[in-house]
Amino acid sequence: MLQTGVQRVDDALYELDSSMQAGNQNASPPYVLSQIEKASASATEFSTAFNNFVADGPNSPHAEIIRTVSIFSGSVSDVLSNTKGLIRFATDDKSSDHLINAARKSAQATVRFFRGLQSFRLEGLEPLQKTDVVINNNLEVQRDLQALSKLVDSFAPKHTKISTSGDLGDLVDQELLKAADAIDAAAQRLAKLKNKPRDGYSTYELRINDVILAAAIAVTNAISELIKAATETQQEIVREGRGSSSRTAFYKKNNRWTEGLISAAKAVASSTNTLIETADGVISGRNSPEQLIVASNDVAASTAQLVAASRVKATFMSKTQDRLETASKAVGAACRALVRQVQDIIKEKNRDGDEGEDYGKLSSHEFKVREMEQQVCDVPFPLYPIHPMLICILSTGRNPPTRERSCSRPPASGRNAQDLVSGRIVYLSLLAVCIFRVPISSSLILSVSHFALFGLGLSPQPPWLDLF
Repeated sequence: MLQTGVQRVDDALYELDSSMQAGNQNASPPYVLSQIEKASASATEFSTAFNNFVADGPNSPHAEIIRTVSIFSGSVSDVLSNTKGLIRFATDDKSSDHLINAARKSAQATVRFFRGLQSFRLEGLEPLQKTDVVINNNLEVQRDLQALSKLVDSFAPKHTKISTSGDLGDLVDQELLKAADAIDAAAQRLAKLKNKPRDGYSTYELRINDVILAAAIAVTNAISELIKAATETQQEIVREGRGSSSRTAFYKKNNRWTEGLISAAKAVASSTNTLIETADGVISGRNSPEQLIVASNDVAASTAQLVAASRVKATFMSKTQDRLETASKAVGAACRALVRQVQDIIKEKNRDGDEGEDYGKLSSHEFKVREMEQQVCDVPFPLYPIHPMLICILSTGRNPPTRERSCSRPPASGRNAQDLVSGRIVYLSLLAVCIFRVPISSSLILSVSHFALFGLGLSPQPPWLDLF
């Protein structure tokens, strides 16, 4: 089990150093501080469980160690991922490197902690010596986590820090209430958009608007349930964790967690407002569908952050936490559904835009090439005694069009008559080659075409006529 914890932290270290991983881009300094606090508490909990295991002797149960190893390694992994996301706030490369190095150092200390407690390393030591190994490794991890916490704290804007005076419980409740009010306002706005007059819109536009609104309403409904579940979870955490202390004292004692919870609640409210604004902009034509996809992904990320902030202090097998996790999954599913709907709209729009080609923008040569390609496509199969590639190469000098390309003829209006007549002559000559096996060279076909154009008054006299 200790090796499993080592592997989990090693994987997080690999992602920390990988240029392909950007970390949690929605992480805020208060949220990361709450994650560091969780990692610190889980390290102490693991140390206590292991010392109890040593004190109870070889027949002691392993269940508590397995549980605490999983929690400790998981919390350290979360710290690395979220810390890497904070480098977007760095003002220079030096501060960014210091932050990453501090995170790496704390993870490496965790790996040494796990490896130092493996059975072959503790073999031959007295119980008291084993306990000293646990305590010393825990102190090292705590020291590195505190150093990381100071660096992360420097990234937090000073004006956003929570004052320790006053009732922090009321502040948390207010932020959760504000988030709930923001969700309700968003739902009301979507309802107004749905009841908006439908005059002036085509059937296609109305269908798209209805799809977007239905998906956005599903997202807001899911977020509303998420906020309710988060409020219940927060109340349960305070009720079970404060003991004999007051509600305000509990929040002051766990100020890092409080800041992370408030930050996550604000992120949910902000991302939801952005989603509604973007959906309104897409319907009104101010925003692109791609922007709506980005806004939807931000909502999913902020809700995941709120769940993680609540999970820091949640008790094991908590019913309210389970409901919160379920609500988070519902939000994620609604966001994914919205993204799929928007992606389908984008694909349909692109497909409609590629159906026709603007022939007015083509040069004379390009138009003749398109003309011949389309006409070759229109030749019935029985009229292909030779390979169609030869026809296309002889007529246009290009490879034949693919099967997927449209074979509809371009409109002839507005084009140069010279191009059309020349193209027809070349086409008829090729048909003669294919059907009657007439040995006509390409130079002869071009000469006949030029002569015919001269006879119709569409071209100057060919130079070779002077030879006759």
